Amino acid sequence: MDRIKIGLDFGTHQSKICVQRIPDEGHGEPCYEFFQFTDLQGNMQFFLPSVIQINEDNTLSYGYVDSKRMKMEQEEPVRQNVELEEEYNVADMAEKLYDKYATADNTPEDMHVLGDMLQVRLKKIKSRNTKKLQDADNLYDAQLRDHKSAKNIFRYFKQATFIGGEWNRLTSISNRTLCVWYLAYVIFLLEEKYGTNFSINMGIPADESTYEVKKRLAVEILAASYYLVEDVYKNDLRQFLSEKYDVLLSKTVNRGFTKELKEEYWINIFPEAYASLTALTSRGKLPTGMSLTADIGGGTTDISFFTIENGLPMIYKFWSIPRGLNYVAERSGFDYADGDFTKRVQQDVIEKFNRKKHEYVYNLVKDLQRKIQNETSIPVQNLRDALKDRILVYSGGGSTYRFLTKPIDTFTDVRIIDASIWNEENIKDKDEVSKLSVLLTTAYGLSVSVSDDEVKLKSYSSLFAHLPKKYEKDIQEITKDQC
Repeated sequence: MDRIKIGLDFGTHQSKICVQRIPDEGHGEPCYEFFQFTDLQGNMQFFLPSVIQINEDNTLSYGYVDSKRMKMEQEEPVRQNVELEEEYNVADMAEKLYDKYATADNTPEDMHVLGDMLQVRLKKIKSRNTKKLQDADNLYDAQLRDHKSAKNIFRYFKQATFIGGEWNRLTSISNRTLCVWYLAYVIFLLEEKYGTNFSINMGIPADESTYEVKKRLAVEILAASYYLVEDVYKNDLRQFLSEKYDVLLSKTVNRGFTKELKEEYWINIFPEAYASLTALTSRGKLPTGMSLTADIGGGTTDISFFTIENGLPMIYKFWSIPRGLNYVAERSGFDYADGDFTKRVQQDVIEKFNRKKHEYVYNLVKDLQRKIQNETSIPVQNLRDALKDRILVYSGGGSTYRFLTKPIDTFTDVRIIDASIWNEENIKDKDEVSKLSVLLTTAYGLSVSVSDDEVKLKSYSSLFAHLPKKYEKDIQEITKDQC
């Protein structure tokens, strides 16, 4: 029996799956296929939108918004008109009142006193009006939040669960539970086609400090999904889809992390930065030397700093920046799901997005400079020279927008990942999927990843281990081949 490994790219906007088959006992080359999902029109697609919908009968559907079945939502609240006190021009009002009420005993000096009194009164009126407007805004915002939390279409639950912060908004069903249900649906589809004898490699947005915690969370979510599929619904997809969501909620059980649980379901969790990197470095698709990858997704931008040794990636640093296409769209005043991204995005938001990437890499270069200055006898300028025009490879949905794929610091040899990464692979429907390579790369990278998710980072010191140590007399230049 073939060994099957699932590369599951669970995305903020849509999910992609690459399936690796290795012949039994390792004889022969692995082959790959990208899983296809059936859309509402019966067409086959390589993407499953990360969407859950509550239907009119309180069942759930996954992947696509079906307006014919969707449960009707409450009408969106309307901002109420606020009755404000009339404000006035102090000088005009003082003159008007003086002309109307002044007697022979009054002098022009009295009009100045009247003006001062009117100024004090106007300040109080403005303060009351401001409070009325603020109260009305707060009420409208609260009503809008309640309306959105009651919406019957759920998106961005993956981003809310693994990134949190501003994305972890109140919903009628917890974002973690939505992840469990969505992934349960995916597992149902996989087991229908491949049976139960496969492992899953899934990516998560994580950096060094959050990887272990988020890995445990991902295992717990996948294990809860498996529990629904295999223990509760006994692999009966029809029963799962016909269940009312309140009943499904009562049957959904959180599974606490254990190594045994992880091994039971053959789950491996990798940083998304690592997954896109694996696709690039297999079969020597990049030259050796210091390079960057940047995977711009819906929720995060995941960056890796690495070299290649013996055809394998040696990672020295990776980040998951909580800024992706959703951030750019929201800061520009719209929802990415509404479309017209290129036309509606604002230039100042693009600049902030690109500056944030630069900030991370700039600090990396500074760290390298300090390391080489403190531990070697090589002049720092040599490192600067060696870092010029380094390779930066972009992937992910964001890499289809040129304004988001700018050089970062000294990494100016910008490349967009393309179908050449698959030239030597046995991939089903290669001509068709090659057109989508920039979007399918992470799923492919997860499918070729090793079956061990203990990601080990190399130290900066090891990067310069071949150079003369500090105070040694022999000083040599760093060449691009050495770095």
